Amino acid sequence: MACLTRRIVICGTLLLTAILTQNSFAQQVTAIAGEPWGVGRVVVTFPRADMGDPVDSEAFSISDPEGRIFYPVFKPRRFLPLLQSLLGADTITPPQELEVLFLFRGNTPLELTVKTPTPQKLQVVPRQRRDGPLNNLTNQWWRTYNEVARQRTDSSDHPPVLETYLSMMLSDRLGLAPPPLSERSLQDRSALEPSQSLSLLMGTEKVHDAMLKAIMNNELTPQGQLGPVVPPIQWAPLAVPQPSADVEIEPMASYVPEECFYVRFGSLTNYLWLNKLLERNGGDLSRMISNRRVAFHLNEVVQRQLALKQSELAEIFGDKVVQDVALIGRDTYTREGAALGMLFHARQSPLLVNDINKNRQDALKKYKREGAKLETVTIAGQEVSFLSTPDNTLRSFYVARGDFHLVTTSQAIIERFLSLETNPTSLANSREFQYARGLMPVSRDDTVFVYLSSQFFRGLYSPQYRVEIRRRLQSVIEMELQQMATAAATHEGFEDTSVEGLIAAGFLPPHFGKRADGSHTIISNDTLGDSIRGGRGHFVPIPDMEIVGMTQQETADFNRLRQFHMTQWRQMNPIVVGINRFKLNDEGLERIAIDARVTPFQRSNYSQFLSFLGPPLPTHIATTPQDVVAFQAVLDGRFSGGTTHYAVAVQDLPFPLEQFTNKGFFNTLRMIQATPGYLTAFPKPGLLDQIPFIGASITPDINGYSQLPFGLLRREYNGFSTLSFHPEILADVTPNLAIVEDSHPAQVRIHVGDISNAQITPLANGLAQSVAKRGSLANAAFFQEVSNQLGIPESQAKAFADQLLNLEFIDPLGGEYVYQADDNGNGRWVSTAWSEDGKDFQANVMDWFRGLEARLNVDESLIELHAQFDMQNEKPQQGLKLPGFNLFDLGGAFGGSKKKESEEKPKTPPPITPKAEELPEPIPPPAPLPEPAPSGKQF
Repeated sequence: MACLTRRIVICGTLLLTAILTQNSFAQQVTAIAGEPWGVGRVVVTFPRADMGDPVDSEAFSISDPEGRIFYPVFKPRRFLPLLQSLLGADTITPPQELEVLFLFRGNTPLELTVKTPTPQKLQVVPRQRRDGPLNNLTNQWWRTYNEVARQRTDSSDHPPVLETYLSMMLSDRLGLAPPPLSERSLQDRSALEPSQSLSLLMGTEKVHDAMLKAIMNNELTPQGQLGPVVPPIQWAPLAVPQPSADVEIEPMASYVPEECFYVRFGSLTNYLWLNKLLERNGGDLSRMISNRRVAFHLNEVVQRQLALKQSELAEIFGDKVVQDVALIGRDTYTREGAALGMLFHARQSPLLVNDINKNRQDALKKYKREGAKLETVTIAGQEVSFLSTPDNTLRSFYVARGDFHLVTTSQAIIERFLSLETNPTSLANSREFQYARGLMPVSRDDTVFVYLSSQFFRGLYSPQYRVEIRRRLQSVIEMELQQMATAAATHEGFEDTSVEGLIAAGFLPPHFGKRADGSHTIISNDTLGDSIRGGRGHFVPIPDMEIVGMTQQETADFNRLRQFHMTQWRQMNPIVVGINRFKLNDEGLERIAIDARVTPFQRSNYSQFLSFLGPPLPTHIATTPQDVVAFQAVLDGRFSGGTTHYAVAVQDLPFPLEQFTNKGFFNTLRMIQATPGYLTAFPKPGLLDQIPFIGASITPDINGYSQLPFGLLRREYNGFSTLSFHPEILADVTPNLAIVEDSHPAQVRIHVGDISNAQITPLANGLAQSVAKRGSLANAAFFQEVSNQLGIPESQAKAFADQLLNLEFIDPLGGEYVYQADDNGNGRWVSTAWSEDGKDFQANVMDWFRGLEARLNVDESLIELHAQFDMQNEKPQQGLKLPGFNLFDLGGAFGGSKKKESEEKPKTPPPITPKAEELPEPIPPPAPLPEPAPSGKQF
């Protein structure tokens, strides 16, 4: 009966909608002539064939044979989506329309073709100009144009270069102020403030966007007389404890300048393992976690620039020729041009020299037409081999000191490497490095050892780095702006596309190209570059760029940065990370153990990030064996009046996949309601009591249960306050919740079981697929936008987008983007993955991830992260053995006991086949594990 009533309501509602909107589906056309632009609006209906992917990928365009249409904006209008979601009418598609607003030239009739992508032809006779209607329609176009641009910016996975440029350029040329929401966004420069200096160093998208807005708004000082370079920041002394007198230091550290980052692999085999991992993920390890929309191919770029082929090194040398390898450098700005290099400690130097020189000769031949040359230069009084091209596609210095061989992109690093022979300022002689080696001794035999010194961080905040980072960012953005301005002007029919012509026509701001250092953009065929820095993506490393002076604006910016760091962030804290891997079975299962510490550490530096954490406690919430994902945190009492333990967990129970059929708020709510999880807090009351409709105002029944809005249930039991949408989970979990002792104090603990083949796997894959599908559609929509706004032919739009942002747009669903055209020339960008049913989709993380345990401890002098995760390799690694010591003592972190170091003995675990509900115990434990607490599996 309920089902019949529901269907009657749905049918009646849709019938009413059809009656009310029957006249709206006729093609609606309005066009008003004007100078220099007229404004038009059309509304067309979607053919049923265009429902689904064509709509979501925004495969829309509008054109006329005379090329009079410019800057269109497309806004799909969907009827009753909220009511449809409420009623659950998943299989009924209500009528849909597409509203198109555009600018046009002239006053003669327009023969329009609107593609959705099915072409629909319309004839439009513009009305004569009347200021009132013209202004109203222009304002409607402008509001919609900015609204869609904001939506696209929010959903993009790359800097909103096109959207920001068009909004600011058209605002200036047409004298139209952006709507309030867009205006606030376009005025945002907070990413360039001193308090956000870390964002500038990391080159975040917000910094890129803020700089682009500053350039378009003429906020950068034009070229003029330069003042002196200001002195560096006076950092507060770093209190480093006295290192042990007998601490062991590896020979490699004596050849690394103290201002360089240091990533030591200990052997060539370890380096090649990481390199192959990078290659399998397109040079970006983040693709192991998420299905990315773009690829940068950074690993390939660095190898090419250095002229090192690591795969051949393994085949030719092996560990018998190279005994130690390290990656060192002053920065990691590989997208623009980094100052980094490879340092080898050779067992057989002649063989190493021969192979390095062979690689250099091969690169010389390959890039001969690009002007490659191999020469000997003198640096610090010594001869150095230098392989280069004019655009820095090749930029490789090579020199050796005894059995230590350095290949680097940076002349400054070569100079410091050679100076260490007489100037003992290496890492080995650094007190803080010696202290770090006391914490993580060489005897650990780490697969990867990472050390970021305080001197390294201070170098990134030096006047040279601060000034040059902003200058090279300005250079990159001006390349992007010049590309877009040239395309837009060509599309509008302007013949003079020189920088001066583009400025005069309003496509570029008046101060464009007037840089402090006198550099300018070079465009040659399909390549872009900087007149003094080289090709885009291969800029001269920052330490090699001489800063002869600073503008008043640069000086003022740096002095503000100095004031911030001398008053609020007065020290740079070194970071040390040890990573080890070892074999768990003969089928390729490995365990990666990570130990990361920030020490010496000044908590005040990170107060804004850590203020919500409570004290590290030697206790945790013992969760249940069914919890496949669990996150715990100890938070301070600002909301609840006292320190509180919180835990949120998802259990390995079936999940109905139909929760992914709809979009929007109600779909999200239904998905949350269906997720088999719970949230708990101890002691009660906690933060949960501060949430409206959940707090103490609701009285529980005799068993501690309370009914809350949206089907949420709460149970108060044994001092815990627990929330869930599932009464059976509350009934099962709450009696087992308990606070248990832990040998390791911590504020955050994480447990993730093997979700690659569990009952919860469809949920994880469904979420990942949903995100990947949106990203795949968004990329295709961006290609279409490039064509619609800049006039780039549709078939060339992806190539233009790739070049514009110096990356490759890739399909996160794993397909390939292709331009699909019919015999009539109508086409659109699609992914080959869209034609598949999606049942075989698997998130990248599912290919390798088999479990995680982690804990974070923050006190007054230390940030400490311990983690271990299991990963499945494509094939077993030969010769990979279990280390004979307790690497991080993680056994105690999750319920094990801790012995004194003298009592610990190596222990080899049996082969492990991970299950969804159980991760292998940490390997090797320092002692037999105690019996589990009565409450269930300890976390």
